[in-house]
Amino acid sequence: MKKISVSDSKDVLVSSDSSITISDALAVKLIIRPLGECKVDLKIGTGCDVCVYIIADRAASLLLNNYVGEGSTLHSYGLWLSSGSSEVLSHLVGEKSQAYELDLFGQMGTSKLQLNSVLRHANHSTKGNILVRGVAKDSASVTLDGMIKIEKNGSGADSFLTQNVMLLNPGAHATANPELEIENNDVSSRHSASVSQIDEDKIFYLMSRGVSREDSRKLIVEGFLEATIQKIPDFDLSKEISQKCLTIL
Repeated sequence: MKKISVSDSKDVLVSSDSSITISDALAVKLIIRPLGECKVDLKIGTGCDVCVYIIADRAASLLLNNYVGEGSTLHSYGLWLSSGSSEVLSHLVGEKSQAYELDLFGQMGTSKLQLNSVLRHANHSTKGNILVRGVAKDSASVTLDGMIKIEKNGSGADSFLTQNVMLLNPGAHATANPELEIENNDVSSRHSASVSQIDEDKIFYLMSRGVSREDSRKLIVEGFLEATIQKIPDFDLSKEISQKCLTIL
């Protein structure tokens, strides 16, 4: 496993097994483009602002362990366009640490995707959320597992988990499994999940306004994904993710 120490604010690119340590009070952008099986351990010091971008447009398997130090904030943005699996484990080990995970996916053909996200509140006054959204068509299969875990000393934690999947035809399949594990009563935590077929009533409405069926479907899917894509702060990567995600149409 390659060891990387980051002691100044910069961009870091990773495509294979790596152990990354980020010094205190830094702003860092980490880009992960996993090739095959890839394991990344990320240790974040105190007072940092870290953005992680995961671009997986070919078959890959990623295990990402994030350890977030006191007063640091981690934003993670993932794009999944091919068969594969991902396990993102974010550990809020520092007081007042934060972690926010956003995953987008587009699956087609016979692809199979499994995403597992865990947000662990291991100290008090921590915050974070997990948002997973995507579409599947043809005979693609998607499994979403998510867990928010708040430990005994996680008082004051604030967290939520959301999973949303749109199926573009009856042959596609998806399951969403959100879970909460709470060991402290002084917290705010919630979850929601939905798996649904594309809305035929919306398609009918758009077609009644002169829009073709194909364009109607495209507009609905773009609307479903675009609000989430707009949350990505890096303009160039946001544009790349938007273009690649909409290739499924």
